[in-house]
Amino acid sequence: MRIIIVGSGRSCELLVRQMEKSEHDIIVVDKNREVVDAITDKYSVNGVCGSGASREVLLAAGADSADILISLTPVDEINLLACSMAKYLGTGYAAARITGEDLLKDVPYLLEKFSVDYILNPKQIFAEALAEQVFFNAVNRVETVLDSHALLAEIVVERDSILNHAMLQDIKPVLNTDFLVFGVLRKDSIQIPRGNFVLQEGDIVGIIAEQHNMQAILSRVALVCRPVRSVMLVGCGEIAKILAETLLRQKVKVTFVDNVRERCAELMEMFPGSAVVYGDGKEVELLEEAGIRKNDACICLTGSDETNLLISLIAWSNGIHNIIARIGSDAYDKILRKVTINVTMSPDKLTAGKLMDHIQSLKSGHNGTNSRSYSLGPGMFKVCEVIVPRSFDRCNVALMSDRLKLKKGLIIGVIQRGEETIIPKGSDVLKADDRLFVISDGNTFVRSVGDIF
Repeated sequence: MRIIIVGSGRSCELLVRQMEKSEHDIIVVDKNREVVDAITDKYSVNGVCGSGASREVLLAAGADSADILISLTPVDEINLLACSMAKYLGTGYAAARITGEDLLKDVPYLLEKFSVDYILNPKQIFAEALAEQVFFNAVNRVETVLDSHALLAEIVVERDSILNHAMLQDIKPVLNTDFLVFGVLRKDSIQIPRGNFVLQEGDIVGIIAEQHNMQAILSRVALVCRPVRSVMLVGCGEIAKILAETLLRQKVKVTFVDNVRERCAELMEMFPGSAVVYGDGKEVELLEEAGIRKNDACICLTGSDETNLLISLIAWSNGIHNIIARIGSDAYDKILRKVTINVTMSPDKLTAGKLMDHIQSLKSGHNGTNSRSYSLGPGMFKVCEVIVPRSFDRCNVALMSDRLKLKKGLIIGVIQRGEETIIPKGSDVLKADDRLFVISDGNTFVRSVGDIF
């Protein structure tokens, strides 16, 4: 597929990183020559310097024959115009990043008048992911596996953890519950471990388990916090407002801290029952006077990684263990993990993952296959859902059988059989109409059982 990406920010780079090893022909468009040269030097992609809203520039990028154009500039109007122009020139599918509240109020109109196929709102995506994490009450990232009854957790092995120096095959008896380790990130390299794999301090372990079993696992490795009834939000832009509305609907008390006086006044008007503190979130005394110790969680949402890192450390030193920090840099992400602050989230990474899902869906021809991108540390992987057809000739055959040999790089993470959630073992079998949730690298798309075995 020929894919044009307009605007070479962080989301663009993360998307390119995931797609460059695929068969896609990727062209990046940006007005800044230095930015274009930097991304084309770093990745196996082509670049065009110029405005993504320019007919001439889009033609130079191949918009007359492109399959997809994704416009990710910080200017909503440019994104809409780029999509409209590309569709006029012959591009098959166009997606635009839109963040302005006024424009988002009229999405159906924008889709029709500007010929946009998909509008992406990174702020909404990020706020929803934050809320989901808050309600899991875990000090490590936990997510739902598509729409199944299973959860996916990212666990960091600490020095004093029962997981440190443990062999995978010995962990299940200790934790006394069913789960599957699908990957281990060690020194930026994702490994698919076998039973004799020995975990080390600093490893990021990807685990899948049924919901109530996941809660038991996190409890036994001391990674579950008390229920979240109060949250301090530091850095209160649009994302914080969206998140606060969700939290307050769930009867969670919210305290806002922000260093912009006008924004504080707006927050007091929007959320009259909540405490609003004006001041610099980097000041220890300010946060302590605002009652940070009394909160169950602290969410750091300023626009600066350095500030969020510092606020996280202040919260941690005040006894808050449920800390979520907005971090864009992998380097800062590693620093926070070293002090046991393991939940870091990036709007750009979530945006790139969402776009990857759409691209893979388009590539598959909208055949109904459900998929979603997830992260494991700085890496990305994909979970695809497939249905076992009644015509499958290896039903009731044990997964350990040579007749059901998985292709390299694939793992069956969950079998959903009606209301039953199965974390598969070698003795389990597949049955007709089973829903399989298959884990693969970010470039592999599983469409049917024929792509698995």
